[in-house]
Amino acid sequence: MKKALLMICLMLGGIACQKNEELQPVAPVSNTGNVGTGTNKPITSFDSTGQKLVAQGMFMSNVHQTSGGVKLYQKGDKYSLVFNDFKTDSGPDLRIYLSEDRVASRFVEISKGVNLGNFFIELPSAPDLKTQKYILIWCKPFSVLFGNAELKQ
Repeated sequence: MKKALLMICLMLGGIACQKNEELQPVAPVSNTGNVGTGTNKPITSFDSTGQKLVAQGMFMSNVHQTSGGVKLYQKGDKYSLVFNDFKTDSGPDLRIYLSEDRVASRFVEISKGVNLGNFFIELPSAPDLKTQKYILIWCKPFSVLFGNAELKQ
């Protein structure tokens, strides 16, 4: 009886420890400039002259503590996400996604790294805020949402 119970526990443990299916972006990640490199630029180098504030939001915690603000600026055909007083727990391989929802069912990866404090990311193209209005802080290896911000116009 003990052996049977042990075998059942081992089988259930093996099933429960399987890695989640890896999410795939709906658009390619651009490697131009700062996007996708994980080397986000400090806020001191962001020039807001002539920039139009398009949308903004505040981060909310999900599985891990996440806080701060994010603003989307436009200058001509260029778009930048500016993070202010951004904080999140540390985790392996954190990414920043622009997504249609909070579960990352359809998203574009905009950074392969996360900084703390004040920084900005240049976007590879204009976001469609009617569908892609969530900024997600996502742990890629474990498919865990650390925090999110809804961009509101």
